[in-house]
Amino acid sequence: LLIKGLTAFCRIGVYEWERAVLQQVSIDVEASIDAARAAAHDDVRDAVDYGRLVTVVKQHAEGWSFHLLETFAEELAALLLSTFAVPEVKVRVTKRALPSINHAAVELVRTRATARPPRAA
Repeated sequence: LLIKGLTAFCRIGVYEWERAVLQQVSIDVEASIDAARAAAHDDVRDAVDYGRLVTVVKQHAEGWSFHLLETFAEELAALLLSTFAVPEVKVRVTKRALPSINHAAVELVRTRATARPPRAA
């Protein structure tokens, strides 16, 4: 399952002035899925509901403050792995960072075995 270019707004940055305003980030999620069961039954109950996945991602982005893209990406991967029946996720978080570059991004791949526990609500 691939979600590309999900736009969310969050408080992210090393400096307090960066976190003082909501910043736009772009998020890509690639989740390993077994599509055979969902395809066989043509039923969303047997699939990863990507509408729900988008909601979970946006709520996480908008509900916390982050210093680093790395932290945001790690926590998002852990949350997705604990929320959905997927064995592996790839997460890329991109934001406009400096005037001299288009963007900065962090991309990581995590499995249930390698993800850290999600942040407590």
